[in-house]
Amino acid sequence: KVLLLDEPFGALDKNLRLDMQIEVKRLQREYGITTILVTHDQEEALSMADRIAVMARGSIEQVASPTEIYDRPSTLFVNQFVGTANVLSGEFVSTDGGVASVRVTGGAVLRAKPTPQIVAGALVLVSVRPEQLRLEAAAGEGRIAGVVKAVMPLGPHVVYEVETRGGASLKVSEPRAPATPLRRPGESVHVAAVSEAACRVFATQ
Repeated sequence: KVLLLDEPFGALDKNLRLDMQIEVKRLQREYGITTILVTHDQEEALSMADRIAVMARGSIEQVASPTEIYDRPSTLFVNQFVGTANVLSGEFVSTDGGVASVRVTGGAVLRAKPTPQIVAGALVLVSVRPEQLRLEAAAGEGRIAGVVKAVMPLGPHVVYEVETRGGASLKVSEPRAPATPLRRPGESVHVAAVSEAACRVFATQ
């Protein structure tokens, strides 16, 4: 038996949708029913599925677990389609000790997971999730200078839009502490990735 669900939670409000997702997942596990869920809601797919197939133009781009899809997308399309991603243009500099260096527009050199097919001097795209970035006051190695353009408090976290000196727009998501004041539009900051594993490198298409 196969249970087919086509956008089953689309008409529900956010709280009820979460409750129903939990209940459907519990029942699916309890009765061992193979379920195919069709959805355009990325969070729904990530939370409900054991495996996800991401399709583009009628072809499957990647089939993997939700965490694999989100953390290690195999193509630029999957990277940008699932979740939110900041994408910067750059030049692949070198690989040393299992860590790649990429010089992005504006001059900062980011450290990233290496991509075997890309050689030094190649034009590339570097992707970093908003929650994998942090804002710092001081300049430093691998930090991108910019100015806060927008501040969006979203309950337990806050999203900042930062315009870099190279003209790129970055979204940075940080936990929000009640006693910590928010940064203000116009404030100068430096954007840093939390680790080289946070940066994914893709060849330009």
